[in-house]
Amino acid sequence: MNVVPALKWFHNWVGFVISISMLIVLVTGVYLGGMDMLKRMDDKGQQYAPLSIEQKAYVTETLFERYPDMGTVRFPTEYSPYIEVATRGQSIAFDQDLNELSTYKMRDIPLYSTMFWLHRNFLFGDFGKYLNAWASMIGGLVTLVGIYLWWRVRKTFRLKHSIPSNTKSSSLVKSHIQLGLFISVPLFLLCITGFLITYKGLWMDALKQPAAEIQYPVSQKSDWQSQLQTAQDMWPDSNMVSVNKPRKRKPEPGVEKPKGPQELNYSIRFDTHSDVWLRQADSITMNYEQGKIQSALLHSDRPLSGKVATFVRPLHDALNMPFKYVAFITVIAFIGTAILLFSAVTFYRRIFKKRSK
Repeated sequence: MNVVPALKWFHNWVGFVISISMLIVLVTGVYLGGMDMLKRMDDKGQQYAPLSIEQKAYVTETLFERYPDMGTVRFPTEYSPYIEVATRGQSIAFDQDLNELSTYKMRDIPLYSTMFWLHRNFLFGDFGKYLNAWASMIGGLVTLVGIYLWWRVRKTFRLKHSIPSNTKSSSLVKSHIQLGLFISVPLFLLCITGFLITYKGLWMDALKQPAAEIQYPVSQKSDWQSQLQTAQDMWPDSNMVSVNKPRKRKPEPGVEKPKGPQELNYSIRFDTHSDVWLRQADSITMNYEQGKIQSALLHSDRPLSGKVATFVRPLHDALNMPFKYVAFITVIAFIGTAILLFSAVTFYRRIFKKRSK
């Protein structure tokens, strides 16, 4: 079989087979991106005013005591000018006097939970999660093949063909090719990062800081102000933006649960480099009971593999990325939805309608 016909067959038939799963992922991605943008545009009526270390220590201690089930305290920033305490799927916003401004719960938003789990696993639990991952991987390959096929006919490129002039198959195909070219690279990245989010074992080790014998300064035990001041003094030009509790580890099957309470190794996160899109990329881990720094790592000090790994999830769902990136991937998902619809219509006409005649 010739290579080009084989690639066309792969792009058309395999692309058509996975089009349903890709449509679900892209449509729900548009919805989730839109909801994320609406949330980020709401400044709760607050204007940004930085907090002192003393204020941050008081906020951290007060909110963790008031909301023991919450895992993160976020301080005001220029892009989020209010105090926030959060856990998975839930957050509460406060002004600087810790008066509650609003409560956000994912499950209370109509359709949100359904759309989120449709996007994640098609509502089929673990089976759907892995099905989604492999559909995303195949979708990435289909995209790469599409780029190659476009390259072979690139001389026919016309910008005016991006928007179909009518509903004829020829017009839809031209639009599919042109729009597909524009979004091919970001769509490929969304597909591959979606796959990697499910298979975390392929990249999580790259995020671990290599062991090093470093003498860090010691803070007072169980004292938030002392510990946050020590952390800030290590990186005086960085902006401390959040404090995160350690996640409770679930014991693996067959492994005996460790005795005693889990160590409170808090992660204190910073914004250091204004030229790095990824926010909260620099962190110091502190043992609260002992006042000892366990590790301190700037994003710029990571090896290349670690820098790439830190972007796996943010590139996919815009976690800790700027608002404009959320808007960008939402537009990509919207255009991708249109492309899939164009291709599904033309493929159906050419294959199934021909056979029915």
